[in-house]
Parts: sequence; structure tokens; C-alpha cells
Amino acid sequence: MSTAGSEMVSTNRSRWIIAGALGCLALVCLVTVVVGVGAYFLVFSAPATPTRPVVVMPTLPVMPTLPATLTRPAVPTQPGMPTPPATFLPSPTTLAASPTLPVPTATAVRPTTTPSRVAVGKIAFSKAEGDRPEDKYLWLMNADGSGARMILTRASDPTFSPDGTRLAFYHWTDGMYLAKVDGSEARKYIGDSKARSPAWSHDGRWIAITGVDIVPANVPAGETPERRRVVVGGMPSWSPDDTQIVFQTCRENVCGIYKVNVQTGAMTLVVGDDGSLPAWSPDGKKILYQKEVDGQRQLFVINPDGTGKKQLTFGPAMHVAAAWSLDGNLIFYRSPEGGRWAIWRMNADGSNPVKLIDNVPPVDWALERLAIAP
Repeated sequence: MSTAGSEMVSTNRSRWIIAGALGCLALVCLVTVVVGVGAYFLVFSAPATPTRPVVVMPTLPVMPTLPATLTRPAVPTQPGMPTPPATFLPSPTTLAASPTLPVPTATAVRPTTTPSRVAVGKIAFSKAEGDRPEDKYLWLMNADGSGARMILTRASDPTFSPDGTRLAFYHWTDGMYLAKVDGSEARKYIGDSKARSPAWSHDGRWIAITGVDIVPANVPAGETPERRRVVVGGMPSWSPDDTQIVFQTCRENVCGIYKVNVQTGAMTLVVGDDGSLPAWSPDGKKILYQKEVDGQRQLFVINPDGTGKKQLTFGPAMHVAAAWSLDGNLIFYRSPEGGRWAIWRMNADGSNPVKLIDNVPPVDWALERLAIAP
């Protein structure tokens, strides 16, 4: 091959080498571009798991505090129906001040149509089976009339200690005695045949008797209690705070119910209508007593200042020897209504009388009350 031919072949080979090199370079670049574009879409267009920038919701604004006056949408109601309460409650601080949630208040007035509730506690009462002292007995029963049983002989005029564990009573005919509530351990306390109508003070320290005298209630056996005269009268009953005693007496031809200050002896007329056997209510707002109306003794209440007198019982039968329930909502009394002496209860306003026990004639309805204990 000539020199010129060799040079031509060498020149052509060089061109192919250059062209091949350029082609390879272009192919590499193309692959690089494709890979790069794919990687871009894989890396930058896919959501990032840790931070999730694409799907994170924007931050919600803070909910405002509900106002205290918030109420639910109005619901159609019939005329006269109350507006429904709010669906959403305000915060505790606004709840206390909310005018739409008033605190209910109790009322002390009992409707006259409300039936007598079931009584609880105990009742002590006398029963006469003849005219002799040995025919006079003290009985005890539940305040609903059940469980009646005889506990003492030659006895009447009972009164309970405030805790209901002891009884003071008149022992026919030698004075006032004390005993446990079941009648056991009876002992003479005041040896006076006129020591009738005992009344235990609410603090348990004193016993008042007809006179009106008071004696300490806790003198040990074998000792004589010191007796103090408060006023001349009978049938005493203590005020709830034990500062006064209401009783029956006559002063300057005015017979009726009086009250006396235990410390000073100052006396005030409550009502001068010949009433007797008064009993102060547990709340101190009323005095219960008995007086004659149309030939029969009936029950009345009156305010301690002499106002508000009201007759509670009516009819041809006597209603006597009354006592309050411990809460003042009921009155227990004795009456021969229906033909035989019985013990009854009624509401404090005189309504809804209920017979508790029949055939229990009293020893002395003029001087003794029923006794009520827890």
C-alpha cells in the first residue's frame, strides 16, 4: 500500500474513533440525564415519612372560651312550658355565677293536704284499769302504735330524758321516781305526793315539777336533790333553749297560760282563756294547750307572744294530753272519739288524724301529757 493510501486509511480510522468516542459520550450523558431525572422524581416528588411536609394540616386556631350565657338553640315549646336548660355547661367559675341555675330553697310550711308521715320513736303513756293506786300503769310503745307493753305499776305522768334512756314519772302516791326506759331500776327521787307533771329540760340537767319547782336531774342514788322554786303554778314545759318555762296558773282572776324566765322569775301572760297543760314546740314558735269549748276540752296552738291563736280539734269528744313529735311536724294526743279512749296523732296543723292504739283510758288527762322520745 502506498504512503498516500496509508495516510487515507489512518485518517478514516481517526474519524471513526472520534465519532465513536462522541457517541459514547452522548450515550453516557443521556443515561446520566435519565437517571438523574428519575432520581429527582423519586426523591423529591415522593412524601417524606419523618416530616410529612405535604400532608401536615395547618395549625387550628385556639377555640374561644364558651360564654356563661351559652344556651342551646331554641326548641319550640308549648305556652307555659319552661325553657330547656343549656346544652353546654360553662366553665366551673361561670357555673357558680350562672343566673339560669338557681339553688332550690326548702320551705318550712307543710301543705295541709299532706298525709301524716310515719312516726318514729317511742311513746310513754298511762293506762287506768281502776281507781286504786295499784290500778294505774305506765306503758311504752313505738310511735306508730306497735309494740305496746306495760313497764311500770302505780305510775303516771311520764317524761323522757332528752336521750330517751330514762323516765321520770309520778309514783302513786309518794312522789316522783326515776327509772330506766324499760322500767327497771326505779327509785324515789322526790318524796312529795304533789310532785306531779314532771318535765325534763332539753339539756338534760333539770326536771321541773308542779309548783313550779326545778331539781337537778343527775343526783346519785341516796342523795336528796336540791329543790328550787321558780314560780307558783303547774304543768310546766321548757322552752327549746331552756331559758323559760310555760305553765298554767291564775293571777288576779286571770287564769290561763303564762311563761316565766327561769333565772329572773319574770312572768308574762301568754293567753288568759283558762287554758292548761301547755307544751312548747321543738322550734319554739308555738305553744300547744287544751281548753274547754262547748263543754269539751279541745286543743289549741298560740305563738309565745300571745298572737296567732288557732283551734286544732273540734267535735263532741275531748282531745287532751297532747305532745309534739320531736321534729314538731306531728301532734300526739288522747281522745275518746269513737266511744273508747285511744291515742291519736295528727299533723301539726290539725289535719289527718290517725288512731294509733285503742282502749287506753288515761290515769289523769288533766295533769299528764303523753311523753315522746327518740
